[in-house]
Amino acid sequence: MREITLQELAALAENAKGEIRRIYLHWTAGHYNNTYDDYHLNITGDGTVWSSCGKLTEYKEHTWHRNSGAVAVSICCCADAVAYADGSVDFGSVPPTRQQLETLARVVAVLCRGLDLPIDDNYVMTHAEAADLDDYGPATTFERWDLWKLASADGTLQDGGALIRSKAKACCQW
Repeated sequence: MREITLQELAALAENAKGEIRRIYLHWTAGHYNNTYDDYHLNITGDGTVWSSCGKLTEYKEHTWHRNSGAVAVSICCCADAVAYADGSVDFGSVPPTRQQLETLARVVAVLCRGLDLPIDDNYVMTHAEAADLDDYGPATTFERWDLWKLASADGTLQDGGALIRSKAKACCQW
């Protein structure tokens, strides 16, 4: 695991253009400084980006039946998190930090630019969104609900995927 800059990430993305078709967003269900090799990129509590690969095309097992041609990005958080069928969530003892979410949006923007992918829900998906498509997400079993809901700036719960993609699009305005 090595720390990388957004500039280094841009180069990795450029080198993987044409081979990566999707980006899946996760949380580790762990603590702020615990990184995992299951994901290409881990974002710790302070917003530092860590890479577990030399190339984004390396195969990682992160999203059931969706690992090939995909990059996995995870924020390190949400130990003890619980989701409820009424749409409420308890982010546990290690909730996502503002810095993690801002960095995640920047990472998505850099990846999409380098990989030449649009920032939309066909190409950038949370694990909860992918799990819903494959019948093991919040709409059915709640087996995987990573980033299903996130707190907006005013503290209200919003669709996590839409919130991250919106922030990533705003990052692309540079």
